Amino acid sequence: MRPKESEDLAKIERLAFKRKEACKALVRRYHALSKSAKRHPDFPILKTVYPWLWVPYSLWPIDISGFAKDLLNIVEGEKRCPKETSLLVYLLGEFPADATQEAIAAHEHEVRVGNYESLIEAQHKFDLREKKLAENPAFRRDWAEIKEHFDIETYRDEKKMLRRTMVQERNFRPKEWDFHWRTKEQRFRVVFDSFCHKWVLYGMEGERPLLQKLSVNITPFGTMIFIPRYWSFDRKRDLKWPAVNRLHRSREVHRQGVKLTPAQLAREGELEKALRFVEDAKAKGLKGEEKDSWVMQQLHWAPMTDARQLRRLLANGRSSSRARKIKRSNEKN
Repeated sequence: MRPKESEDLAKIERLAFKRKEACKALVRRYHALSKSAKRHPDFPILKTVYPWLWVPYSLWPIDISGFAKDLLNIVEGEKRCPKETSLLVYLLGEFPADATQEAIAAHEHEVRVGNYESLIEAQHKFDLREKKLAENPAFRRDWAEIKEHFDIETYRDEKKMLRRTMVQERNFRPKEWDFHWRTKEQRFRVVFDSFCHKWVLYGMEGERPLLQKLSVNITPFGTMIFIPRYWSFDRKRDLKWPAVNRLHRSREVHRQGVKLTPAQLAREGELEKALRFVEDAKAKGLKGEEKDSWVMQQLHWAPMTDARQLRRLLANGRSSSRARKIKRSNEKN
């Protein structure tokens, strides 16, 4: 096994939500590509998408493993990508920063086992409700009634758990939510969803009810805070807001406000000028510190400005233009 392949597989191993099962074979296929496959005109697209395989699942904007598999099939089969593929790669946006990935990956390991304690201050509210539920005779009667009507063991997943149908953002529902009452399994699913609604459950693990928790979850679009309907929410005391903010801001969220907007616009203008001056410096044969000093002088920055500030500005510009270059290259092909 090649060192780079071993390194990539190790990254996959450290991720939650069965990433090893979903992506291990894709990593091995990528590293086994022939020299002719790497000369394929669409290989640059695959090369850009490939590092997304070990981005935390919560940050995937689309099914990245499915996309990578499709690209591998194209490159290996000597076919060509549809013309819309370069547009898709461009719209995926910038690759998440390492610090962002580390923070979200750590959070996913907690979420995977239903652990939100690092973000929840009022855990005692959940513990008390869970204890009362387990001891509630009405709950036990309802569960016993379901078991009389259905062989529930046949409906458990590979972890021996029963989960209700998930509810999506803005009350959109998955296709499985449509009412069907013909088969025994269809009737069980509707009955079990109603049971979970009555007792505010995520599902059942053996005989243990999985009570809905106050939770904080990362999605590709933002941070979702879920407050169960039984929870008397105290916005000042129930959440560990510094921890929640650290998690949310791990995705390079910048300060915002009316006063900051002109400064942000000015930075965008500085980037455009800096990139132009860098090209001019190269044309003059300037390199290294001499080049940095000349560019900062053209930008009218203070003489004592650290060159690292210029390099950070340029790094942001290069990362945002990377996908645009790939898009233009594929349009030519």
